[in-house]
Amino acid sequence: MAAVSPLNAAPAPLQSTFAAESALRAGQAVYEQHCAACHDSNGDGNGPAAIWLFPKPRNFSAGLFKIQSTPAGSLPSDEDLFGSMTRGLGGSSMPSFTYLSEKERRDVVQYVKYLTAQAGADGKRVNKFEEAKQQGQLAASIPVPPEPPLTLDSITKGQELFARLQCATCHGETGGGDGPNALTLKDNFGILIPPRDFNTGAFRGGATGRDLYLRIASGLAGTPMPPFTDEVLKPEERWDLVHYVQSLRRKDIEVNDILAPEDGRITVAKSRRALPLDPVNPEWERIESVRVPLNPLWPEPSPIPAVAVRALHDGKRVAILLQWRDAIANGAPVRVQDFQDAAALQFALNGGTPFLGMGDAKNPVNIWQWKAGWQQEVDGQRQDVNTEYASMHVDVYHDTTPLYRTAEAAGNLLARIHSSPIEDANARGFGTMTSQPLKSQNVQGKGVWRDDFWNVLYVRELKSKDADDVKFVSGKPVSVAFAIWNGEQRDRNGRKVISNWFQLILEP
Repeated sequence: MAAVSPLNAAPAPLQSTFAAESALRAGQAVYEQHCAACHDSNGDGNGPAAIWLFPKPRNFSAGLFKIQSTPAGSLPSDEDLFGSMTRGLGGSSMPSFTYLSEKERRDVVQYVKYLTAQAGADGKRVNKFEEAKQQGQLAASIPVPPEPPLTLDSITKGQELFARLQCATCHGETGGGDGPNALTLKDNFGILIPPRDFNTGAFRGGATGRDLYLRIASGLAGTPMPPFTDEVLKPEERWDLVHYVQSLRRKDIEVNDILAPEDGRITVAKSRRALPLDPVNPEWERIESVRVPLNPLWPEPSPIPAVAVRALHDGKRVAILLQWRDAIANGAPVRVQDFQDAAALQFALNGGTPFLGMGDAKNPVNIWQWKAGWQQEVDGQRQDVNTEYASMHVDVYHDTTPLYRTAEAAGNLLARIHSSPIEDANARGFGTMTSQPLKSQNVQGKGVWRDDFWNVLYVRELKSKDADDVKFVSGKPVSVAFAIWNGEQRDRNGRKVISNWFQLILEP
């Protein structure tokens, strides 16, 4: 049974005393489309997508928000909530919502505040923000003094504070998130929660000095991370600790500290020459790439932080090249413990920006998924049981009639011998991804692994008669998002890294 929206079930006075009803209604509409799948319609954090996500989505009704500029024990400001929506929470499944307008994001902020309402002793719903406002308890932001210069003396003092405050018991001696208490920490809901890895982990609330200063000062509500108030640390000591934490960042790897694209645009230049149809053709180096940040839907030891995107068209076909670092190429998953590398593009079919997680019933998406195992098959290099277990006896079936290859005979795209390493599919929400019929499989491409990088090219005619195919028109933006699966880290299905929505625009 679908959840009943609290706005429709709640008493009217709550709507008129805290925020304009028009803002709540507008915020509710945006929330239902883009937020409810994770946070649920009633804001309890148990949306249909929550089972696939870690850390789990925030339970708004608890009134505990991790990222805030206000003192511990108080509620966040509107700007804190707006900042979380705008920036996203790096290293988690919470994306940046910069693809929504500022008004839409601010309306959602009002609706999220509305969802903090809980039943009081008299059975009436009490909104935590409204209650704090009426009692004059809405706190001001913690003052952040100007950041002092970064010096060796500051880092040394920060290291001494790190030891005195026993930060290593959770974060580890070198800040790797591997302290002796790391495996036992739980949040307020009893869910295991690993401490931040300062070496490589993304800082959820931003990585600037000010961001880290506030995290130290206010803590993370609902987690074991306590606040270090003025009674514990002086402002200058907080800055010393910030400088030491920043010094623990590894410089030899890419780290995404925030998920916030600058303008969300990917320009598809028009080529006056033949399109380079080899993903490692040097001609691609002439095309400026767009770095698309990626966020994991599930914790991984070394998540792929970004994918570089280049694109061209010649007026007849569009070619989109994805490049990302992957030290180990994982092909066809022959053994049960194996998983393959893969990459996908997701296009919105109805314009705009539907729910990022595979659209919904009213807003379908077109998905192009490349698979390393299919690429091996196309290249004639696919591994199989006879190559993985060379000493075992293997039967060879010369008869390929439907008696032996029933799935292929039934038209199952996944069972046939593939002529393209890319699957053309559609989805209308979770669990609905469906391959298009064989006659509609019109996306070609190729993937090449070289020098610890995957280079994967997607090619399709600009015009397509298939109703379920994305349409490309010069100058008209098309919403596109990206996903990467790392077989070495056992990625599959919903376990992957994903991007925000970007706008793909073909030059005339």
